Amino acid sequence: MNNREFFNKVAFKWDEMCIHDDKKIKKIIELSNIRENSKILDVGTGTGVLIKYLIEKNPLKVVAVDIAEKMIEVAKSKYEDKRIQFIVSDIMDYKENKDFEYIFIYSAYPHFKDKNKLFRHLYDLISVGGKIIIAHSESKEKINEIHSKNENVKDDKLPPVDVTAGIMSKYFKVEIAIDNDEMYYISGVKKK
Repeated sequence: MNNREFFNKVAFKWDEMCIHDDKKIKKIIELSNIRENSKILDVGTGTGVLIKYLIEKNPLKVVAVDIAEKMIEVAKSKYEDKRIQFIVSDIMDYKENKDFEYIFIYSAYPHFKDKNKLFRHLYDLISVGGKIIIAHSESKEKINEIHSKNENVKDDKLPPVDVTAGIMSKYFKVEIAIDNDEMYYISGVKKK
């Protein structure tokens, strides 16, 4: 079973399976310093967990992309805001807009096998000075433990933040890196 099949299978029970800490997500948003009227790309949006917090920052647009159409179906059912655009696509095939000011990968980063290729692609989608944010509202250890118990995602590991920083720094200037027992967060700004 590939990732698309797996996430489609669990889409309608995902929000019961995965509980996200409101305070930690607010901290992630605070660390990201989102400006009003920004264009935001939410990569691997899943059921749209992060969208609620992004919309509170009054963006111009949020493009929520996920490979699993049933995840998008659940996310769409939660929001009627015209600023949100939902797209079913592998992010590596997405080439529509190339002027995002923020790109978020919340609770999805381990599922990308070729992380260097991912960063290279995202570099092309973000404007100069734009920010990329990879975050989890749990520790790396907890995420990896949860994944290790599921046959479908057992190999989808969250690497140490310094490993991610090493890959990210080829394309982005690393700004903040946190890898503790509370959360995983790394942000970078697009180099010119």
